[in-house]
Amino acid sequence: MDKKRADALKFLQEHRAGVLATSGKDGQPHASVVFYVADEHFNVHFLTLFNSRKCKSIAENPKVAFTVGRLDTPQTIQIEGVAEEEQHEEGQSAEADKLINVLTQGGSRFYAPLVKLDRAKILLVWIRPTWIRWADYSPMDKTGTKSVWTDIPVA
Repeated sequence: MDKKRADALKFLQEHRAGVLATSGKDGQPHASVVFYVADEHFNVHFLTLFNSRKCKSIAENPKVAFTVGRLDTPQTIQIEGVAEEEQHEEGQSAEADKLINVLTQGGSRFYAPLVKLDRAKILLVWIRPTWIRWADYSPMDKTGTKSVWTDIPVA
């Protein structure tokens, strides 16, 4: 389990974009790509606008799902958890500073969309995981659901 947990955490921390699924009080689903950072406890931190659908949905129903996947090596991590606003002061949040770095770096000439928007309207959100599943379909010598899916205990 320790190796699979370490592999799952490494996968989550090496990627920078995932899909966030929310639903508001009306129960209608909404999914969007967010740029994120993750800590050693699988907590996911991302930025959004105060007036976004995801912000409204989180305020109405903080239960969310978050998924990161890749095709070149078939692996995914699925997280269910509770999202909440993360309080911070400008320049005093390690997660916010890491996110700004993620949003403004890379080999592309394009940046993540939030860097083009008014920072005064941006909210830092924290997802505290309640369930984590790591799926690694890449080993060629193993088959079966038990060898592919691993539920990672939440700390």
